[in-house]
Parts: sequence; C-alpha cells; structure tokens
Amino acid sequence: MKHLPTLKRPARTATVALASAAATAALTLPGLALAHGGHHDGGAVPPPPTSPTSDSQIQNIDQVKTAIKGYYGDTTTSTPDPVSGTTTLHQFSPTGAYAQQTEGIAAKAEDYLARKAHHHSERGHDHGPSGTPAIVFDIDDTTLNTYSYEIYSSFVYNPTTNAAFVNAGSKSVFPAVPGMTDLEAQAVADGYTVFFLTGRPASQLTGSEANLTDAGYTFDPANIYLKDQTKPWLSTCAPTCTTTQYKSLTRKYIESQGYDIVANFGDQFSDLNGGYADKTFKMPNPMYYLP
Repeated sequence: MKHLPTLKRPARTATVALASAAATAALTLPGLALAHGGHHDGGAVPPPPTSPTSDSQIQNIDQVKTAIKGYYGDTTTSTPDPVSGTTTLHQFSPTGAYAQQTEGIAAKAEDYLARKAHHHSERGHDHGPSGTPAIVFDIDDTTLNTYSYEIYSSFVYNPTTNAAFVNAGSKSVFPAVPGMTDLEAQAVADGYTVFFLTGRPASQLTGSEANLTDAGYTFDPANIYLKDQTKPWLSTCAPTCTTTQYKSLTRKYIESQGYDIVANFGDQFSDLNGGYADKTFKMPNPMYYLP
C-alpha cells in the first residue's frame, strides 16, 4: 500500500500510494478492471508520472480520501478498534458503489466457473482439462475487506496495528468482500478445490483462519498459503521475492500438485501477474498499491 514514498509495508510487501494510482482509481469507479488479460469495464485510468513537473499532475490527497470514502459508502459502526478499544470502526456500506461492483464481479465469475465446471464434467476426467479444477483467492481486499483499518490508520500502514486487526480474526473488523462468500460456496458445490494465497506473514495464520471462518468461508487449512520464503518452491527468489514472484511461483507449485487453476482472484495486478491460471479476476481496491 502506498501512502508516503518512503514507507514500506513489510507484512504485505507493500508501498504506500500517495496521490497516484490510488487517486486515479478512486475517482474513476466504473473504470476499474473486472478481469486481467482482456476483460475490463471501461479501462483503468493511468497513474500520474513518477516524477511530476507540476502539482497539477497529481490529485490532491484530501480529495482522494474523500472520494474513497464516498465510493465505499463510509459507515460508522459500534465495533471498537482491536488495538486500544477506544476508537469506533468504520465500514463500507452494503448498498454502496463498492459493494455493487464487487457483487457484479462475483456474479460474472460464478457464471464463468459454472460453465467451466459443466464443460469439464461433459468431457470427463480422462479427457478434460489437465488436473483437478481449482481456484485461488487472495485474502486482503479480495475475500476480506480491510476498509476499517485504512480509515483507522488514515491510510498509513503500521505493521503492529495492522497485525492487531488481522489477529482479531473477526468479520466485525474485516468482513467478507460482498459477493465472494457466495462465489466460493458455489465453486465448492461445482467441484472446485479452493486455495487462499496471501502476502500476510506466516505468523498471522491463526488470525487469518479465524477471520475467514467468521466471515463465512469454508476451506481446508492445508490450502491456505501465507508468505513464508523458506518454502522450497521460492528458492529462486528468496529471501527477497516480489509479490509477483511469490504468488506466481506458489501457483506453479499448486499446479504441480495436480491442480488446474481455472481462476485466480486478486485486488492487485501483482496478485495476478506471472501466469499459472486460466483466467484472472481483478477486484477493485483504490486504497493502496502493491507492486
């Protein structure tokens, strides 16, 4: 997540977005990509130059924050923050633009997965696609929404406070992204094996499992991959794997275990780049950017 050029987000290997890609994405809500690799709703707006020559090339950061809150439908809740318990958390509106957009993406993905499952069934396992059909989900802002933390932190990442939110393991803190629990449930019913692949550190496994369960997802604990660069399939890039390297090499490993990743879901293009998926679906996230 990029908020200030010099800050880094080690827990998710993120950088902070000041008024660049997050700004333009936040102000062009219908234009966010639905799927990577040729499927878009209007096309993403290009970010400003990395070395601007005028302030007019950069969206004002306060205006960006206001746009983001409007897009999510900022709503005050009665849930206390998991750090001090003194701040009331904010959440997105279930009827806002963000929820409508994610539900639309989930519906399109559900149709696609159903067609692929039917095709696989008709052709039979001996002549169908290679491997057991599977789908891969990122966690933060793909299956679990982190808007509450972004507002709590004023869009400035801190590994200690972020870990407290993750380890709370509650849908009151990180609720499901609208449409995604239904999508996962239907995919399981259609015969897909579900994997979760996140940049969260391995130390957050317990909190992540609790959060996914509380939010309504069902999964095999063996199919959750957190970022552990000691894994043998990451040896070519460890200990400095980029997000794209970590995720694509892990997908490659999953496919080597006999699976065909029919669809890969992520809120960052670094979640989706690098191959090892038949189709990718880009979830909207104007709050931060992970290269």
